[in-house]
Amino acid sequence: MTTAEIIYLTILIVFIINFFMILFLVFLERKDPKSILPWIFAFLAFPILSWIIYFFVGKGPKINRKRWSRRKKIADNMIAHEFAYGNLKFYESDDREIRELIKLNSNEYLQCTTYNETKIYTDAHEMYEDQIKDIKEAKETVFVLYYLFKKDDAGRRFLDAMTEKAKEGLKVILVFDDSGNPKTTYSFLRKFIKAGGIVRPFFSSHFTLINHNFAYRNHRKIVVIDNKIGYVGGMNIGVDYLSQDKKIKPWRDTHLRIVGEAVSLLQVRFLQDFSYSDHNKISKKNKMSSSEIFKAVKYFEKNIKEKTEHVNPIQIVSSGPDSDKEEIKRSYLKMIGIAHHTIYLETPYFIPDKSFIDALLIAKLSGVDINLVIPGVPDKKTVYHVTYSYLEELLKAGINVYLYPGFIHSKMVVCDDRVASIGTANLDVRSFSMNFEVTALMFGKKEVIETIQIAVNDISKSHKLTYLEYKNRPKKDKIQEHLFRLCAPLM
Repeated sequence: MTTAEIIYLTILIVFIINFFMILFLVFLERKDPKSILPWIFAFLAFPILSWIIYFFVGKGPKINRKRWSRRKKIADNMIAHEFAYGNLKFYESDDREIRELIKLNSNEYLQCTTYNETKIYTDAHEMYEDQIKDIKEAKETVFVLYYLFKKDDAGRRFLDAMTEKAKEGLKVILVFDDSGNPKTTYSFLRKFIKAGGIVRPFFSSHFTLINHNFAYRNHRKIVVIDNKIGYVGGMNIGVDYLSQDKKIKPWRDTHLRIVGEAVSLLQVRFLQDFSYSDHNKISKKNKMSSSEIFKAVKYFEKNIKEKTEHVNPIQIVSSGPDSDKEEIKRSYLKMIGIAHHTIYLETPYFIPDKSFIDALLIAKLSGVDINLVIPGVPDKKTVYHVTYSYLEELLKAGINVYLYPGFIHSKMVVCDDRVASIGTANLDVRSFSMNFEVTALMFGKKEVIETIQIAVNDISKSHKLTYLEYKNRPKKDKIQEHLFRLCAPLM
């Protein structure tokens, strides 16, 4: 064969494979059109490379049905026990729209609890001090799940406190996302493990031919102590969160401490994730069987929850690639849809889909004042360019966009003075559909007003971006934004 014939045959083979790849994507995978189009574009522009990438990250997570069944059993047993013993009380709102929001998220283990006390953190120093203090005072269990648990001074402080409790004989478990923690190795965790601590990485990050979970990350941050105290929010464990990175300081985040009924629902989520986490080279050194997981669950029978009579209804909502319901995104859409006068949104990354943009535009056209706070200093320039590409429609519609003077990592959504969400989910397609996320919806009047005050304070420090300023940004920025936006569904 001549060189020309070889080239022709190669092109023909690539074309045929591409054709069948696109047919497979459209007719067999049954994906959402918004996620199909970028893949089709990638197949046409970079056929061979895009096939490889799709094989690794495009097919969705590979769910182990046996472990998934175990997670469901844990949730059912725990919640059934809680309600049977009267430890949890359903909340019924007088506000019809709030009842609809609660119902949207309700199932056998996503009910809205009634009695809770909370503390909202906007500074990692204070949150770290309180959490370490709570760990040191633990009597039975310390359950810790973080997307990032870094091998630095902050990580060592937490690990030292957890190691001491493990030495005392408490059940101490650490779960972290494997991809986000390449330096969190056995050598770093050795003392904790030898003291009796249990370690589980979630979803192995090893890039192998059979690893369909490579792109799906556990972005949750949950800490539960003695089933009395729970933490959830945007802060991970690392010195970055203490504003010690000169390039992206100050670092602003939001986190929540809960005492009350909602802690039980956080514990359900933690134990489900723990039961589904990996047995890799770290965790093989300290195996924990399914029966031992249920022994941990038995702590519910001791009824050691901290009692409170303070009415602050909280609903814990989770979402992830193991569900096609996009529960957190739906919650946000419902919150935007029921807003009467004001919405506050804080997010480090703003890469929404069309339904989210449309919801904001409809709310604005209906007379709702909408305020979006994003970083003025990015941690990832590519993602920042994509975020900027989505602002034009908002600014043209009159939605207020504020650039925080630093990096704002807060994930907060507030609707009027009726409901506020503090959690782990960014306002982007990755958090809505590819990451495992969790958020706390709060309905207590005092607590929601506190989140409004936090948002207003952030806005007072921020620069308001005008449409004219946006239109006059450098041409090279506009080009980068358009190019990077093509990859938005993968970010």
